[in-house]
Amino acid sequence: MKLVRALFLLPLPLLPSTLAQTYKASFTKYGQGDNNGSPNCNTATAACGFYNYPGYNAAVSQVRILLFHSLHHAPLSSTSNLPSSTQYTTDSNIPEQNLFGVGPGAGAGPACGTCWQLTPKTDSSGNALKGAKTIVVKVNNLCPAQGNSLCAQNGLSGTNQYGANVNFDTCIDDGASAALFGTSGVGLAVGTATKVSCSSWSGSNNIT
Repeated sequence: MKLVRALFLLPLPLLPSTLAQTYKASFTKYGQGDNNGSPNCNTATAACGFYNYPGYNAAVSQVRILLFHSLHHAPLSSTSNLPSSTQYTTDSNIPEQNLFGVGPGAGAGPACGTCWQLTPKTDSSGNALKGAKTIVVKVNNLCPAQGNSLCAQNGLSGTNQYGANVNFDTCIDDGASAALFGTSGVGLAVGTATKVSCSSWSGSNNIT
């Protein structure tokens, strides 16, 4: 008599790559009418080469560029009065990249076209927010590190002055910042950013 063994297929556990990618994030806004004299943020001149209309855009933290002394491995604030034989390197050889992945003038970074769910939770002082909303944005620009500590984290494990691993600079001109900050009365918030499928984002890409 033959014994028949039944095989039961059990569901496989989720692989790590399917897990949500979430960071502590700070949220700001830029575009026409901001305090920095920024141009319209909803144009194809953004670093990724496209804008979204309709749809919410955001710029994210770029590469942090550092200058290192080759012998002492310590950051230097200036190259003045240093021997010409001293060797230096920048972020091209040091893994200091934040979410956008490349610096100004280098074109589209790996974050271009990715979609993120932004959830503001507190203001810059840590007080709970009222009136702010969760939105989904698509990355189409970089938030420069030069002269901007909010976007100059030391890689994705580093933080800015608000303890955030990445900063999302939401676009004023497409309505992203108004939707995110809502009636909270703030222009800077701290919360979480979770990478999501762009099926959760509503909009259309435009390149001209």
